[in-house]
Amino acid sequence: MKTIIVPSDFSKNASVALRYAIRLAAVVKAKLVVFHCAHISPYILATSSASEDQVNTLINEDIAFKTEKLEQQVSKEYKSLGIKKIPAGTTLLVESKPLLVDNIIEVADRFGADLIITGTHGATGLNRFFFGSNTSALISKSPVPVLAIPEKTRYAAIRKIAFSSDLENISNELKRLIPFVSALNASLDIVFFDYGLDAVDALIKKANDAIAKSGYKKIKLLKMKASIEYSLVKQLKKFLTSGNYQCLVMFTKERGFWSKLFYGGKTENMSYSVKMPLLSFKK
Repeated sequence: MKTIIVPSDFSKNASVALRYAIRLAAVVKAKLVVFHCAHISPYILATSSASEDQVNTLINEDIAFKTEKLEQQVSKEYKSLGIKKIPAGTTLLVESKPLLVDNIIEVADRFGADLIITGTHGATGLNRFFFGSNTSALISKSPVPVLAIPEKTRYAAIRKIAFSSDLENISNELKRLIPFVSALNASLDIVFFDYGLDAVDALIKKANDAIAKSGYKKIKLLKMKASIEYSLVKQLKKFLTSGNYQCLVMFTKERGFWSKLFYGGKTENMSYSVKMPLLSFKK
């Protein structure tokens, strides 16, 4: 793991994620890119009588102001950890573009990032269904793994990771996940919820073969009896209370529009429900 992107909107949640990212980057010896998307309302620009030069001046002044604000935020978080100056390998980036999530993904691609770390505000009710959240959208769209940090999270060394999988693509999932796990020298518990389907034995064999082939020694496969009476989210939350886990991993899947609108996805749901960092990979 060489480069980590940390988006910031200057909120308390962003500061929590930034503080977590600083600690994690130190452990895995990665460089940080802290990014803010400066955004002036398109409505203001469209209805303004200002000339093009005046609009550009307004944008540049906003970028300068946000750059100073970002430097203050990052400096404050480093100082809170006893580090007096922002390390030389840390990049602060402010750009003025209209689409936040797309911009984060583009910046991650530009810097060859291995991970994006972001805060989550825990949207609920109508806000969640009609407006969603940037974290949820990022989890759904990003080809780079996203580590969502719940509000009030305090950094704890990641020693034990829970990975919820249906085992269908376990070999490819482990290939993408093990570099992260091994960089932390963490143990990995693969959690499979068994609904009593005929294909279970074949899936378990496939998983055990993939684990053996991976060569990573700190992996266990846990088969949990599942009930159709309860949602996967509820059953997974109950499981997580039984183990001393510092991180949950899930892989996202593309879903149809109406499914997204009315039901959400398991991984996006977990980004609001789980009180520990959630690492998501796009399938």
